[in-house]
Amino acid sequence: MTVAFTDTDFAAVRDYLAAEAGLAFDEGRRAGLAAVVAERLRACDLPDVRSYVAWLSAPSGQTERQLLLDAVTVQETQFFRNQPQMQALRRRVLPELLRRAAGRERPLTIWSAGCSTGEEPYSLAMMLLELAPMLGATSGVRILGTDVSAEAVRAAGRATYTGRTLEPVPAMVRDRWMERRPGGAYAVKEQARRLVEVRLHNLVTDPPPFGRGEVDLVVCRNVTIYFGRDTTRLLVGTFHDVLAEGGYLLLGHSETLWQVSNAFALVPMDGAFVYRRAHDSRGRAPGRLAVPSRRARPRPPVNKSSPSRPPAEPTQPAPPELLTTAQERLEAGDYPAAAAAAQQALTADPLLTPAYVVLGQARSTLGQDDVAVPPLRKAVYLDPADGNAHFLLAGALSRLGQHAAASVSYRAAARAVSAMPPERAAALLGGRDAGQLAALCERLADEAAARAGHPATSAGAGRGSAG
Repeated sequence: MTVAFTDTDFAAVRDYLAAEAGLAFDEGRRAGLAAVVAERLRACDLPDVRSYVAWLSAPSGQTERQLLLDAVTVQETQFFRNQPQMQALRRRVLPELLRRAAGRERPLTIWSAGCSTGEEPYSLAMMLLELAPMLGATSGVRILGTDVSAEAVRAAGRATYTGRTLEPVPAMVRDRWMERRPGGAYAVKEQARRLVEVRLHNLVTDPPPFGRGEVDLVVCRNVTIYFGRDTTRLLVGTFHDVLAEGGYLLLGHSETLWQVSNAFALVPMDGAFVYRRAHDSRGRAPGRLAVPSRRARPRPPVNKSSPSRPPAEPTQPAPPELLTTAQERLEAGDYPAAAAAAQQALTADPLLTPAYVVLGQARSTLGQDDVAVPPLRKAVYLDPADGNAHFLLAGALSRLGQHAAASVSYRAAARAVSAMPPERAAALLGGRDAGQLAALCERLADEAAARAGHPATSAGAGRGSAG
């Protein structure tokens, strides 16, 4: 049957969805909404939009309400979506929260609000499982993923994925935390799944699933773009209430709290922006950065009659100084000293990516490929764009006879080198041409694949893994 979608019909459905789920539909989305409503009318065998909205509003319409919400919400996401934000989480936010949770009774708690089919909370679980051993963290972790779509929540509960959603997953992460299933699908392993709970939840009409101050990180990306300003303001107020002092809020890259809330400080991190709940951010103009005062604290008066204090104990070198020493020792050919300095740097800062590279290269040069692989794996996990780390890891794996893994790493090295900014490539490659090195990596990848008994062409072998 053909269904007319008049201005009155559009207004009725639009207003219903705004009240039920906070969803905002403007004229630009009218055609899509009309198509969904026409399909639901056919499925329900109802004659017109007025009777459909009446049924939705009745107690007997609960199931249909959920089906409509499933149909009008977009469930399009990927693992490790938006790399700048992932790097900010990996390098800054999650390490800080893990350290803060150490020795605390309450577990590190994350709310993935609007989690869609689950890729986001499982990405967070995988990152935490990688980071916790590096930081010596032993505190518990709880990740709650919620979504208004029952269909999406069911998919998240299955935790089995295929297709383009897997494309951003680094191969080493996929192989460690996912299991292959028939038909090219991958299922999240139990170790990551048990950190995540998924639940049906309406951000607008349901009470929050946490009490005041119980959450360390709220991730709500690409959700408020479907809400009106007033709904977004109320939702952000809810996030502020459940976040602990110093907790973080992460929105989508196109979302902002400008003219929405001044209860958060905006913090730039690694090419991304996050919001931090801080008591000193209240009362500031909307959108203004909370910048710490640069005024020096007054020095206490000096009592010249008091006995002089003994000289302070010499401080340990800072991680950047130790890294510089390690790099200098590596260039000088003193590989044991380079490895020792790099290890010292990592003891002080377990997320210092270049130190893992130096440690791995020094150990490989000393013929210790078996103990070079772990730091190089950590390096490419922390910085998937580090072509040198991928190349060194591939070489070590190849010498250990792990040819299939070496092939994957060589292809990741080729992609990373090709994508490097020219200035970084020039500094890293020592004058070598990036294109030639990428071609060499592809050839070595083919050779390693052949040795592993899985010959592949460079055009297709790397698809679906980001190294």
